Amino acid sequence: MTRLVTYVAVLDDSENDKGVYTVSFPDVPGAITDGVGVAESRKNAEEVLGLMLFDWEQLPTPTDIEIIRENNPGTIVDYVVSDLDVAERESTTPQH
Repeated sequence: MTRLVTYVAVLDDSENDKGVYTVSFPDVPGAITDGVGVAESRKNAEEVLGLMLFDWEQLPTPTDIEIIRENNPGTIVDYVVSDLDVAERESTTPQH
């Protein structure tokens, strides 16, 4: 069985070099990452979202994407999906 979660992410490069995005999740405090370009930022966002949530018993209630868009003008606001089972396995894999 796969445990997929979907939350809205905000990709913001307003305080970075153009194209270097800080990624945050308004519904998941502490889930913050970054990346160069949208593709890398989204990949890193999937990973951090999963690592933050894989062991939560009660997941946060997602906010409507339109509300988050209204609150974050000039940013990229989009859904990010993460597999919590993959994140859990990665969290217990020894790093070299």
